[in-house]
Amino acid sequence: MGVRPGVEIEVLRRGKPGGILHLASGLVEFMLRQEQAAEMEVTLIPPG
Repeated sequence: MGVRPGVEIEVLRRGKPGGILHLASGLVEFMLRQEQAAEMEVTLIPPG
């Protein structure tokens, strides 16, 4: 499993500071450690 460039990912929940992120992409939900997330380049898409 991986995250491909250009895919939209929604943050559903955040664990304690430095903890795990609960994310969703389409129908798939997954968890990601902060250390792994820090290696990704992201762009904020404002709601609406």
